[in-house]
Amino acid sequence: MTKKLRWLWPLLIGTVFSACGYQVTGLKSTNLPEHIQSLAIPVFENTSVEPTIQRPLTEATRRAFINDGRLQLAGEKRADLVMKGNITGYSIRAVAFDVNDIATEYWVYLKVAVRVTDRKKGTVHLNQNLTTQWDYRARSSVISSEASRQEALSQAYREFSLRVVSLLLDQF
Repeated sequence: MTKKLRWLWPLLIGTVFSACGYQVTGLKSTNLPEHIQSLAIPVFENTSVEPTIQRPLTEATRRAFINDGRLQLAGEKRADLVMKGNITGYSIRAVAFDVNDIATEYWVYLKVAVRVTDRKKGTVHLNQNLTTQWDYRARSSVISSEASRQEALSQAYREFSLRVVSLLLDQF
């Protein structure tokens, strides 16, 4: 009798796994209008006082949309949506001090103006000034402190990019 029921095992396993909520990454459900399938993210402008932060922030934002999977990245002339960003502010603020009044912890702040336009319809889907921050600890050496600051910036980029994905795509 067990030989007759062997063909049921694959069917049973397939049924269990198909009902447990697994899905391939990047295939999230979406309510995007049919004409919106791609997004261009040119390198953000940087009018802040900190040079060279526009490229890593742009790359983090692109990665976040790639990981989300609901929109394909495309060139600016072919994309359905175009995201323009401008880093308008960068600052570091000391927030914790030791007994000798030496700063031990800092917050890094970024301010970014973001505008997403529908190329075909000319409508604006997102137009906001966003602020993000991340903290880091000062280290005894300058090199270690700079590494901590760079890591804080990376985390701020990641937080910003996930927020932009949510702000843009959750409105549909």
